[in-house]
Formats: sequence, C-alpha cells, structure tokens
Amino acid sequence: MILALADIICLILNYFGVEKENILMVFMVGVLIISTCTQGYEYGLIGAAISVLTFNYLFTIPVHTFAITNPNDMTLMAFFVVAALISSSLAVRFQKQLIISKKNEETAKRLYEMSEQFINVTGKENIIQLGIHCIYEYTGFECVVELQDDTVVSGTGNEYTSKDYLMFPIIGIVKQIGLMKILNHNQGLSVEQELIVKTAANQIGIALDRELIYTQQEQIKVEVEREHMKSSMLRSISHDFRTPLTGIMGDCALILDSDNMEMKACHQLVRDIMEQSVWLTKMMENILSMTKIESGQPFLHKDAEVVDDVINEATSHVIGLKDRRHYQVSLPNEVIVAEMDGKMIAQVLINLLDNAMKHTEEGGVISLKVKYRNRRVYFIVEDDGDGIPKELQDHIFDEFVSGTDRSTDQKRGIGLGLTICKAVVTAHGGEIWGENKEEGGARFVFWLPAKQAE
Repeated sequence: MILALADIICLILNYFGVEKENILMVFMVGVLIISTCTQGYEYGLIGAAISVLTFNYLFTIPVHTFAITNPNDMTLMAFFVVAALISSSLAVRFQKQLIISKKNEETAKRLYEMSEQFINVTGKENIIQLGIHCIYEYTGFECVVELQDDTVVSGTGNEYTSKDYLMFPIIGIVKQIGLMKILNHNQGLSVEQELIVKTAANQIGIALDRELIYTQQEQIKVEVEREHMKSSMLRSISHDFRTPLTGIMGDCALILDSDNMEMKACHQLVRDIMEQSVWLTKMMENILSMTKIESGQPFLHKDAEVVDDVINEATSHVIGLKDRRHYQVSLPNEVIVAEMDGKMIAQVLINLLDNAMKHTEEGGVISLKVKYRNRRVYFIVEDDGDGIPKELQDHIFDEFVSGTDRSTDQKRGIGLGLTICKAVVTAHGGEIWGENKEEGGARFVFWLPAKQAE
C-alpha cells in the first residue's frame, strides 16, 4: 500500500514536469516509512528493490522497460539502494532501542513499586508473603523462602525437587539470613526476571533486618522502662517502709525503757505497733500481687463466692475504718454469687477502702454500696475527701501514681493499689473507673459478672 501510494504521487509529479531525481526521493520516503512501520530488515530491502524496479520501469528511458541506457540512471539507482539499506538499518536499530528502553522502563517501574510496598510492611510473615507475591506477579514463578531461624514460607502447595528451582541468597545489612528458591522448572530466567528476583530477595533481607532492629529496640525500651520501674519501686519501698518500721522501733523502745508504764499507754503503743505491722503487710501483699500480675502467669483461682462474705472479709482487714470514720455499707436484699477469686477481690476492696481512709480526715464519711442489675454486681466506694486531682485523673490507675494524703494517719502507699485493682477486675472480665463527686470527694466503681443465688 505504501509503494502503491508512492507510485501514484510520483506519476502525478512526473505529469507536472518534476525531475526524476526528485521523484526518486518519494520512493526513498516510502522505504523509510516501510522500515519504521515494520520490524526487521526484510521489509525495507523488499521495498527498496520494488521501488528501484518501479522507478526503472516508469521513469527511466526507455520507459515501460527494465532496460537502462543512461549511466546516470544506473548510478542514481545504485545510490538509492545504498541509502535505502542504511536508512532501513538505522530504523531497525532505533526500533530495537525503543523496545529495550520500554522494557527497562517497565522493569524500573516494577522495582520502584516493589520497593515502595516494602517500606510500610511490618511483621516477618507479612514481609516474606509480600516478596513471594511480588515475584509471582512480576515473573510468573512461585517461590519458597527459607530463613536461618528455620522459618519456611512457601508460595506453592506442590512438592518440588532440587532440579526444579534456582537459589538466591537473602542478605541483610551485615549477613545472609536465608535463601529464596525460585521454582522455574528448568525454564531459566531472563535478565529482567533475574533482576526482579534479586531485588525482591534484597528487599526481604533489608525489611527483615529492619524488623529485627525495631524489635530489639522495643525490647531495649521495655527493659529500660522495667529497670526504671524497679528503681522507682525500690526507692518507694525503702522510703515508705522506713516510716512504719521507725514507728515500730520507737514504740518498742518506749515499752522496753519504761518500767512503770501505765497499762493504758502500753496498750496504745502495742495497738500502734499492730497497725504499723498490718500496714506493712498490706504493702507487701500489693507488691507480691503486682509481681504475680507482671509475670504474665495466671494469678486467679476462681470459685463461686457470695458477695456479702467477700465484703465482710475486706472490711475486717481495714484497721480504723469503723472506729475513726463514719463507715456505711449498703447491700442488696438478694444473695449475689459471682465466679471470682475471693482473696483478690477482697484485696481490691481493701485497697479502695484504704485509699478512702488516706484521703479523708478523721470522722469523715466512707460508704460501700453493692448493687445488682443485668447479671452484673456493682461495687461503689465513696468518700467525702479531697477527690481525685485533675492532673491524675487520666493516670490514676498507672503504676507508682500516688496523690497527696489528707489523712491524719500520715500513711502513704507506694502507688500500686489502684494498678492492682484494675488488673484484677479486668482479669475477672469486669471494668473499674474512678470519678469525682459533685458534692466533693471521690467515687470508685467496678463491676463483675454475677448472678442471684437459687
């Protein structure tokens, strides 16, 4: 079609008296178009040969014959053939370079997409699965990843032998961390496919090293925080234990040094020693409970417990609650039973009541209300003390958080009581929270799953 169009144009130009040298340029353009629109040298050579024969037949003397009588025509056609061959060769080379550049562009685009996907992926399993997916999507081959920590992730469910795959190392930042097996079934890999596979292996290695470094940093951070907590705990324990121990030692010294002490005064000193000892015992129980909780091991031993019995047990362990405070208890008429660790729930109530004692003055009002609704039993501890400070309201259940005590007893805790309360209630499947009352004072509420006794 191109040659036929060139013939028509040349005949028109010849009709208007255009020289045959210029007419030959039309055939040259036709050969260039043929070389550009086709692939390979063959079509260009065939077009050049047909163009020479057509030019000889139509425009050289004698016309309408293939004889050549003019040496200039012979020379002109020879140079035309040479020019056509050169132009065809250049056109073919240009097409090949264009194809190569398109392939390189496509490969570079795929490599960029792959690298971009690896930036945000986290988790060892997810990183390996992404690498397997990229290789299958961009090369069509399935693969298996084997790490040195014996982790094996396969992208195929079929069995394979050593003859079915090629191996590529997965290298991290400093060392080899695994192997990638490409199941090509002896088909070989093209240059682009090999580049994609090697890039995927390197990206997996870098991402896994990044994940390992992040994990180690998190572990170091946790260890640093743990050591900081231990140091804070030891400082708090040493400070808060010193007060009751000093009191116990002072009272004992007074008793020993006084030969004629009145019985009433002696009883008061012994009572003070008893209270200080009970205080120490409570703090030790909180420390031991926190140790159990942080160990990650199960620390609850649930059994069906009557709520009234647990409340009576807790109340009896808070010294001075009935004598030095106006203590009120409100219980439901029905018998409520809950699956709980009675000792741990009693410790929760002891901590809440003890906090109420610390933050109220002598003669203050403390109440414990128990309500049952919707298969839940609610425990509500209220006081008329100074309430929860605004700066502590969001951190009241964190470790080693302690407000200023208002109690005349001058007893401070080590900031673990409410933390233990939250951990115990949460482990029972319940919820706990604290708030300030509008009329003043604090209110702590927690609930547990429960039912009425049959």
